[in-house]
Amino acid sequence: MSPSITNTKLRLTRTRWLAGILLLISAFFWFNQKPLSHISVAQPLPVHTFLETVTIVIFASVFIVCWNAFGDTRKKSSAILAVAFLCTAILGFFHSISFQGMPGFETAIDMHKSLSFWLVSRSIIAVTLLGLALDPTDSDISQKHCYSILSIGIACTATFAAIIFASPEVLPLTFSADSGQTSFKIIYEMGLVAINCLTAFLFYKHALRFQSDTSAERLHIDRVPLFFASALMAMSEVYFSLYSSTRDIDIVIGHSLQLLAAIAIYRSMVAVNIQTPYQALAETTANLVNSTEELLVQRERLSRMIDTAIDGIITVDGAQNIILANPAAAVIFGYPINSLINTPLSQLIPMRHRENHGKHMQEFGEAGTTRRKMGTHFEDFYVTGRKANGEEFPIEASIAHQLEKGERFYTVIFRDITDRKVAKEKMAAYHAQLSQLSNTLQSIREEERKHIARELHDDLGQLLAALRMDLSLLQRDQQLVEHNQQTINSMDQLILTAITTLRRIATDLRPRALDEGGLFFALQTLQKDFSQRHKIDCELIADEDLLTLDDARSTGIFRIIQESLTNVARHAEANYVQIEFHRSNDTLGFTITDNGKGINELDMNKTQSFGLVGMRERVKAMQGEFSVVSDSSEGTTLKIELPLDN
Repeated sequence: MSPSITNTKLRLTRTRWLAGILLLISAFFWFNQKPLSHISVAQPLPVHTFLETVTIVIFASVFIVCWNAFGDTRKKSSAILAVAFLCTAILGFFHSISFQGMPGFETAIDMHKSLSFWLVSRSIIAVTLLGLALDPTDSDISQKHCYSILSIGIACTATFAAIIFASPEVLPLTFSADSGQTSFKIIYEMGLVAINCLTAFLFYKHALRFQSDTSAERLHIDRVPLFFASALMAMSEVYFSLYSSTRDIDIVIGHSLQLLAAIAIYRSMVAVNIQTPYQALAETTANLVNSTEELLVQRERLSRMIDTAIDGIITVDGAQNIILANPAAAVIFGYPINSLINTPLSQLIPMRHRENHGKHMQEFGEAGTTRRKMGTHFEDFYVTGRKANGEEFPIEASIAHQLEKGERFYTVIFRDITDRKVAKEKMAAYHAQLSQLSNTLQSIREEERKHIARELHDDLGQLLAALRMDLSLLQRDQQLVEHNQQTINSMDQLILTAITTLRRIATDLRPRALDEGGLFFALQTLQKDFSQRHKIDCELIADEDLLTLDDARSTGIFRIIQESLTNVARHAEANYVQIEFHRSNDTLGFTITDNGKGINELDMNKTQSFGLVGMRERVKAMQGEFSVVSDSSEGTTLKIELPLDN
């Protein structure tokens, strides 16, 4: 439980006990008037005038605070509250000056006038407090409407005053010379007692729930004093119904309770609203001090971060003059840090780039984005800087901008990437050399394959053919055949198998169809052989005219398809493969699609996947693009796009 809520409950408990004690004392005197009947006021007029004057001043103070607590727009309740207390103060003043015994007001009818003013003023204050206790839904009203409410309140007050002063006989009689207070006046007082009791009950319930009403554009109201004030007003009205003459002590007690009620109202509305701005100012000042200290700490922390950052940091204004530079920036550009401040940023940029750099900065500021990488090199995003000695070097940089009081500032965070750029260039050179070496090895391997295939076919193939012919001659000797039939047949079969194997090996090394019939004929042979050997349906969709290519491209494409079919047979578990070619004016594309189990993504990225690596290298050597699309439910598709010379 917060300290403020605990304090409110404690005050409410004390106020409840005080109101209860006053009620018990008053009840004793209400039902036992004999002790009070012996007490009379020798000079009732000055006492009455003093008590009423203090009450009027307090109600006027309430009006002043309620009326001036807001600017051009306020809540309707605040305007009605202010006007009600002003009218009460005015009617209280008329009641005071027309009280019996004041100059010019000596008769019983004058006392009737004074009591009429009293009843009207008490009615206004009672109804106003009841309305406040009901806590109705509020709304905003303008200054113009506030003055309209004020005008209506003053007009009604003036009308009541005119009627009471000019024609008091039209009003119910409240005082007579013979009997004092009339029954109408006493009954009316009891009605006010009932209203004030209800108001006190409602304020008590509110005080149990709220400490103060702090809603936006509404008065800060302390409900504990308002509960006490309503209870005191109810008790005072009882005293005002008991006196028989102006000298009775009941009038003094009633006015004293009324004064205490006015003080409680003042404490609830005026004092709280006077103290609140100062409390708010003190809280704001404390928060401002804390915020200032926190900002100083954050600024110092940020300054240390900037000073110790290994990356260079430079901030420029809209005119491209440097307003902040950290030590790393000074070291990178080779300037003393103090010499960088207030110098143009163009001093750090090569002459040939200065004009374009200024345009790019302006376009960046007007584009609406707050940050981006600098430079036009997609891989490195680097720009070129110029050191104090005139040396140019590459910089990786990012830029951000912000608006402060309408002025644009740009902050660049950068680093010298000379070493990285050199290393990258070396790696690129090494990669180019490796690619060239790989291409050379591929060419050498193809030449070796072609040579070995030719040697196998022309030499060893001819020897095996001659050997079979010699065996055929031996088979003509019937005597030899009769004794060695089984051996001769076995030898013939072995020679035939050797010839078939030799042809297959030679074809795998370098298919003669590729040299003799071209790529289309070689792919048809590869398709048929693959289907027969692995029992996998293979479809070739191509036009022979599309595949009229030079030897290097034909060999590369054949090897790519050959390797992909080998992978299908070994790993895909497919029963269908489709090879499809398409060609545009400057591009030849083909896809190899199977309906197998697909390739795991991890397997595709393995460095040991030499089949895929070899295909990528072949495509790269032909300046083409290679991609793999794989799905466990749809199989794998290799997509190759190769540029063609026009």
